[in-house]
Amino acid sequence: MKKITAIVLLLSFLICSVSLADPLKLTDDFSGKIVVNYDETDPSAGSFTFVYSYPCIDESEPDAYIVNSFYREQMDMDETNMLFFADGYSDAGVSAVKAISYQITCNNDQYFSVLMIQNLSVGNNDRTIWEGNTFSRKSGGLGTTFDLPLLLGILDDAEQDEYLIERQSEKAADIVLEMILKMIDENPENLPYFDNITYEYLYDTVFPHEDFYLDDTGNPVFYVNPGIVADESLGFLLFPVLLEDIVDEL
Repeated sequence: MKKITAIVLLLSFLICSVSLADPLKLTDDFSGKIVVNYDETDPSAGSFTFVYSYPCIDESEPDAYIVNSFYREQMDMDETNMLFFADGYSDAGVSAVKAISYQITCNNDQYFSVLMIQNLSVGNNDRTIWEGNTFSRKSGGLGTTFDLPLLLGILDDAEQDEYLIERQSEKAADIVLEMILKMIDENPENLPYFDNITYEYLYDTVFPHEDFYLDDTGNPVFYVNPGIVADESLGFLLFPVLLEDIVDEL
């Protein structure tokens, strides 16, 4: 009887474990397209076009509100700000297109991480901006993303002490910058990095406390903007790091 009970308990534990490991289920994106013509009577006057696509979690998921509330707020801000952008580009007499898309990089029982990609085309000039959004399903914070100190557990998401927040952010960033500098120095991929890259230079140009996303194993991948440590033609450069390695250095 004890053996049967033990087997039942084990099966129950395994079923619960599988259930907890389920990724969030997605549904149709938060998406849209808005076009503002500079002169409704003259199409040749140009226009500002805003196209966006944000991930949307199925509302049947208990953690849906964590992600969806954040992107609903983003949409509201974007749609408001785009009118200011349109006015600015209209005054400059150039057409522009702002397009926001995304890639889901981690979706497990602990974290949901997204790489947001913003492309801005103004006349003949194109610019791409990355933004990593990482949500903790454990914290349940409404509409908030995790930066590096929160991910490492050296800050609480309810912390209000600005001095402590700055100190812990600096501490985490310092460790990662040293790791990135070491990877650049060792350069296993033999990339054409700029010469004489120093910690001080990285400190002024790279911001690891927020410029990262999680990979499918839950480890952070830090990204460096084009033209910072190598020629701009190489695009964004990635520096994956094991979370446990950062924790070991704390």
